Amino acid sequence: MQAKDIMTSNVVSISPAAGIRHAAAVMMQNNISGLPVVDDEGRICGILTEGDLLLRREIRLAPRTARNAEITSDVDLDRYIRGNGWSVRDIMSRDVIVASPDSEVSDIAESLEVHRIKRIPIVDDGRLVGIVSRRDILALITDAPTLRLPREDDAILLAVCTRLKYDLGLTPQRIRVSVHNGQITLEGNVETDLQRRAVLALVENLGLGSCLDRLQLVADSDPEKRSQQA
Repeated sequence: MQAKDIMTSNVVSISPAAGIRHAAAVMMQNNISGLPVVDDEGRICGILTEGDLLLRREIRLAPRTARNAEITSDVDLDRYIRGNGWSVRDIMSRDVIVASPDSEVSDIAESLEVHRIKRIPIVDDGRLVGIVSRRDILALITDAPTLRLPREDDAILLAVCTRLKYDLGLTPQRIRVSVHNGQITLEGNVETDLQRRAVLALVENLGLGSCLDRLQLVADSDPEKRSQQA
C-alpha cells in the first residue's frame, strides 16, 4: 500500500507570512496539531506543530529570568525568536521530512517512529499534495480484514509452527506445538519472559482458538540453576 492510498488530500496549510495567533486559531478550528507551511507556489517550506508553540511568551506566567546580561549564544537567540517572533516563518521547523505519493506506507510508518513525529507531508515535484498522519496509519489496523484460517487440527498446527519459525526463529525442537480439537498446547523452554510473551502474541494474533501455555523459562527448568539460586 502506498501513501496515495491513505493520504489526506485536502490538506489544511498555512503561509510562512501568517501570524502566530492566526496559525494557532487554524489548528484549533480544524482540530489538528500541525500545519504544513507552503509558499505562494504551493511548495512546502516548513512545518508548524503544537510543539513549536510551547515556548511562546503568551503562555508564560512571568518573564523568564535572564541568565546573562545579554543573549549571545545561537541557542539563546533561537529560543528568543521562537518565543517572541510574530510570523510562522520565525518558529516553523524548516527541515521537513517528506514522502512521495508512491512511498510505501510501511516506510512512512517507520519514519514516523524513528523521527518521533506525528505526520509526514506528501509532495510531488516539491508541491504539497497530501499528508499522512499516525491516525491514517492506525486506520489500517481497524480496517484490516480478519485473518481466517482453516480450523482443522493439522492446518492449525502447520500455521503455528510456520509462523514460529519465520517470525521468531523458533523451530519445533525449541517449541513443541500440539493441537487437539482446536485446542493449541505450547511446550518447551524459552530464554526470557519477553520471548514467551512474543510466542503467545503470535499465536493469539492468528485467531485460531484457545491456547494452553506450558512454556517454561530456561532458569526455571534447569535443576542446576535452581540449586544455585537456592
